[in-house]
Amino acid sequence: MSTLEPLSLDIVVTWRGRHELKQALPSLCQLAARHDGGVTVVNYGGDADQLRDLMAGHAANVKVVRVDESGWFNKARAQNIGAAHTRRPLLFFCDCDIIIPDGQLDALVRQLQAEPDAFGTVAGVTETVRNARKAGQVAMFGYHLKLRLANGRALEIIDNEEDAADGTRQAPGLLMVRRVGFECIGGYNGCLLGWGWEDQDMIARLTLSAGLMRRQSGTVLHVSHDDDARIRHYPPVQDRWESRDRMFRQALANYDRGDWLGTYEEDALRATTRSPVSAS
Repeated sequence: MSTLEPLSLDIVVTWRGRHELKQALPSLCQLAARHDGGVTVVNYGGDADQLRDLMAGHAANVKVVRVDESGWFNKARAQNIGAAHTRRPLLFFCDCDIIIPDGQLDALVRQLQAEPDAFGTVAGVTETVRNARKAGQVAMFGYHLKLRLANGRALEIIDNEEDAADGTRQAPGLLMVRRVGFECIGGYNGCLLGWGWEDQDMIARLTLSAGLMRRQSGTVLHVSHDDDARIRHYPPVQDRWESRDRMFRQALANYDRGDWLGTYEEDALRATTRSPVSAS
């Protein structure tokens, strides 16, 4: 296939009990239509009636994958299950509280179309409510993480929380990747249970294991909410930083022993053979 041949796009959104989806869904459907694609919402243990109400007016353009899961929300497994229910060559994993202004991701799609050895993330997010994290004197904080393997491959992750002055931050979790690249590293790692590192883990494995190059383009809006909404359905922690730190340490131990595979194969098998998962 020519690298210049248009790539159709499947958008995978994971959900449990989040009302912000109602605001996000119109732009997701619009993005899918722009790129001959589709939207798949994975209802991972959420209320089906609530989801139906939130999708009013857009249900005909959305595939819903229902996972009867009474335990904690597992975003990584939910995203793998969603991917298993799609077929297009390009995947975009998007949160249920993201509004995508028209045309903002066109350049990223073109970059991946032209570069088979690349994956992409959205360059930035702006909160719909400034200072949504209710910062006091610390207006912005971030981190710069470096990893280098024995084989010479290296990764730099630069991330920051919302800048209280302008409402902006990075968007590592809004990932666009060719299906072949996604599958070659086993998708997301569902063994990382909690909030906060499954996205950076995916970037690390695509870079350090698959050898792909990261591209960043486009800015989107995040429907602002508090931390309770962010971590409510995950295992209890003192705060989200505790969760992210634990997941980071687990991921780093995986890399150190050369364990680069996610749980896509296992999750895809569940998605296609077990009764608790269904699509509508």
